[in-house]
Amino acid sequence: MRRTGGNLADHALAGFTVNRTRLEDALARNPILVTALNPVIGYEKSAAIAKRAYAEGRPILDVAAEMTDLHIDELRRLLDPKGLTEGGIKGTGSSA
Repeated sequence: MRRTGGNLADHALAGFTVNRTRLEDALARNPILVTALNPVIGYEKSAAIAKRAYAEGRPILDVAAEMTDLHIDELRRLLDPKGLTEGGIKGTGSSA
């Protein structure tokens, strides 16, 4: 068996780029995001948002804005994927 040298990164991943727009779009539509709303609006309302967003192929944020009385800035804070990776419960009023 003849070795040609190099590694996986050189041969399989060369030229690979991340499509950030597509990635962000998929993340915005991911129903798991609504779990961040559970402490604020309750499980039932969060589940309804997730179901509607999924059925309509729409971002969670957009549907939540229509189905709740929460200000869009509050929704952005609660549904921020980076913020969700930092732990803690993000209720209204404080940054617990």
